[in-house]
Amino acid sequence: MITDVDGKGPTVAIKFFNNDGKLVGEGKEIIQPFGKLNLNPGKYVNNAVVNGTVHITANGNVVAEYWQFYKKNSESWKNTTAIGYLAPGYSKLVCPHFVSDKAVEAYLVLANSDGKDATVDVKFYDDNGRELGKAHELVKANGKAILKPMDYVKAQATGVAYITASNGKVTGEYWQAESAKQYQTVVPMGGL
Repeated sequence: MITDVDGKGPTVAIKFFNNDGKLVGEGKEIIQPFGKLNLNPGKYVNNAVVNGTVHITANGNVVAEYWQFYKKNSESWKNTTAIGYLAPGYSKLVCPHFVSDKAVEAYLVLANSDGKDATVDVKFYDDNGRELGKAHELVKANGKAILKPMDYVKAQATGVAYITASNGKVTGEYWQAESAKQYQTVVPMGGL
């Protein structure tokens, strides 16, 4: 969903990239003054199933929001929404809370937003500041990388993750879902 903030009815350009940063669809739309556009990604990617990022530019101020809906009723408890980033990305991010636990789906989702390959270094610390693990990953230009804390921490823990990007900039979100408690949450990471 994309919403006009200023009441000027902006034109928005939308580009869809897969996880590897390949452009898979694009389009332009006009939003009515103070209105919103309920974006249907299938319209722009020929109804293909695509996992990746959406890049939005506009000739006015807009805000964006991503809604995730699960088709199976048994998974509908995972339905959630996330605020989109209107920024070129950051060279440093902090994930103020992560969980490393086999019973919890937890992901750091890092998206490349400036069109250049970015190498990210992630350090995972427990709640007391003790280093638990490290990651060194490539986030391709316009693509994204999904890191599971359990893959790097290798033990049950909670803590903080610090991300440093080299050669490019990234944005990030932390996703956490637990089927036993039937909840899912998404939290944007703070950046510098």
